[in-house]
Amino acid sequence: MATISVVIQFFEDFDFIERVVELLAWVDEIIVNDGPFLFTRELLEPLVGRDLVQPSARAADLFAHLSRRLGVPIHYHHRMFEDEREKRVHGYGLARGDVVLSVDADELLLLDREAVERFWGSEAVVASFDCVNFTYLNLVCGKAGSPLVARKPFAFKRSAIPAAHHLDYLWLVGVEQESVAQADFLPEALCAGAHLTTVRSSYGASIKFGFYNCLYYHLHGGEGLRGSFQEARDYFAKGRFSRTGQAEVYARAMADAIGFPDQQYFRLADSREVPEAVRTEAAMACAPHNSCLPRRCLSGSLVPGVPVYVLMEADKGLRIALSIDGQARLRIAPLVVNAEPIDLNKPAMELLWQARALESREWELEVAAPEASGPWIGNLIELVVWGDPAQRERWADASLAPSFSLATLASPETFRIDPQQAPT
Repeated sequence: MATISVVIQFFEDFDFIERVVELLAWVDEIIVNDGPFLFTRELLEPLVGRDLVQPSARAADLFAHLSRRLGVPIHYHHRMFEDEREKRVHGYGLARGDVVLSVDADELLLLDREAVERFWGSEAVVASFDCVNFTYLNLVCGKAGSPLVARKPFAFKRSAIPAAHHLDYLWLVGVEQESVAQADFLPEALCAGAHLTTVRSSYGASIKFGFYNCLYYHLHGGEGLRGSFQEARDYFAKGRFSRTGQAEVYARAMADAIGFPDQQYFRLADSREVPEAVRTEAAMACAPHNSCLPRRCLSGSLVPGVPVYVLMEADKGLRIALSIDGQARLRIAPLVVNAEPIDLNKPAMELLWQARALESREWELEVAAPEASGPWIGNLIELVVWGDPAQRERWADASLAPSFSLATLASPETFRIDPQQAPT
């Protein structure tokens, strides 16, 4: 009988981690490989609210509790890492099992020991699971041409696959990889699983958004961070803003962060291809995050120059109110199942206007779902306001973020559009 180690790559990934561990509590040991990358420390530390060189007391306590409750050895390790390669190699090197399972903190695997034993008794040295990439509302997202269910390598015979070599089989971003031999793989999948890669709490989304912004500029040689994350960070640095308030802004600052990435298309988890157990597991895990989507109304804080993304109901109109003067832009892209990928650079409708503080505006939406498509889930909204720099400074110095509110309007009779103020 083979001994089995699970290595979980972790950094502030609390949204689904308990269920991830519960599903794998039958293994011989679980290694939690925690810690950020050096190039993210300066930018993520204010969001996390602690010195990232130090271990997370919250994580250490959680995994100690899970180990006691589930009766499985869980070894929690923390350190700073140079990059993804160093972290993955370090985590793999901590494993002592005959078979090492490399698992992310948002992957729910319906795996059992019997399947791993079949892999152990085969000639293969690498095995995969049938991976379904879920987003909100139990939809599956992917780039055009990608399969609904994809084979994702995750299981390795430790004696045959050294730590550095196992990276060549994984799905990674920003890590140089060598080609691998198809003969290394077990022909069939070990199990099915749900990858909840875009579903997050506000805090989780803000960490992920910050990480990928850091990674993008690190990989492309940028000094520091650019774009909307840096805009927000510079704004928050001028005052004394709560971590909760900052997370709210970051968690809506890119389409990826709210789970509906640009240039992706969305499908239903077809029962002919996705096992019912996987759909059920994903639906239960994501239920708290799905409960209010799509939104009929939303209010919150924004930072001038930083976009707000939200999925709104597909009604006939929209009311917008802002607490700051400035040039405003609204882009609308219908989210439709089995349609063309979302392209925020080619929205179905775009509005530009001069916003006035505390003045609400109402627009009739000339947006329609594509013909011969699936269900119209809602409208993906992008809202940006560019305020006067002096006004922006006053808000930041006062540790205040301007507020906004959005509300859908179902009946065209409610509109009060002044033709003299129509959008350009």
